[in-house]
Amino acid sequence: MKKEGTIFKNLDGFVLVTTFFFLWFAISFGDSVEDIVAYFLILTFGILHGANDLKLIQTSNSNAKKKSSFLKVSSYYVFFILICASLFYFLPSLALLTFVLFSGYHFGEQHWSSKFKRRSKATLWFYSSYGLIVLSLLFVSHTIEVNTVIENITGHYIEPNFFSYLLFFNIGLFAILYLLLKKNRSLESNWIREIFYLVVFLVVFKTASLLWSFAIYFILWHSLPSLVDQIKFLYGGITRKNIILYLKTSLIYWAISVIGLLVLFLFFGRDSNTFIAFFFSFLAAITFPHVLVMTRLNK
Repeated sequence: MKKEGTIFKNLDGFVLVTTFFFLWFAISFGDSVEDIVAYFLILTFGILHGANDLKLIQTSNSNAKKKSSFLKVSSYYVFFILICASLFYFLPSLALLTFVLFSGYHFGEQHWSSKFKRRSKATLWFYSSYGLIVLSLLFVSHTIEVNTVIENITGHYIEPNFFSYLLFFNIGLFAILYLLLKKNRSLESNWIREIFYLVVFLVVFKTASLLWSFAIYFILWHSLPSLVDQIKFLYGGITRKNIILYLKTSLIYWAISVIGLLVLFLFFGRDSNTFIAFFFSFLAAITFPHVLVMTRLNK
């Protein structure tokens, strides 16, 4: 148990140090190299952190004394993914907007859930505003590239000023909610450290390419802490044996996801802008059910 505590204590430090290493990588290498490494990290750690949802659902049902067969759970899960994927074909604008909102909430929940003493209705808005600050920083730092992705998915162009308005609105909302939650003693955190993290994100986003910027945040600040939480929930602690067990139970879903992305690359890889649009659409389709699973576990 002592060793496990040391791992968790040093996780934030490891993430921060690795972030600066990745920042150096962005300065030292071109966008093409960054993008290759970014795809690799997203295909491994990124998709892996959402590849054990079925096991998490079954475990949570077992803890709640609700028995659900693997076939039943997997059928519902796959059906939900297909619905989400079809939204990007029939209602791309709505699907993309929903994806951004879901992602904002999910990023905020992962970062802040362990810092809450008690939760309230304001928690949802607090999570969402923080996650949308991170996403807005990314959008403001790569307005042209982000607009290219949006146009390829929805056919619509977003005025650059909109991203700035989105950023300032969520900063204001987050600041108000933060002060209220701290006043009510619902939240434990160091506001100086949290502002420092946001400044680090901005520096990274301004320095790295769009895909590399997304990968740095998505892998180091979201997926890695999520993997730690999931392994702890499923198996009780972070050990070599438990990591291997996690990899075994997530292998099939991870392989299916990677194969699906490779097929997309074969069809659209020659047009990088089109492929990135399909790439984020694919990530969105598998993100929706994952967000719901993790929200359920956190509750």
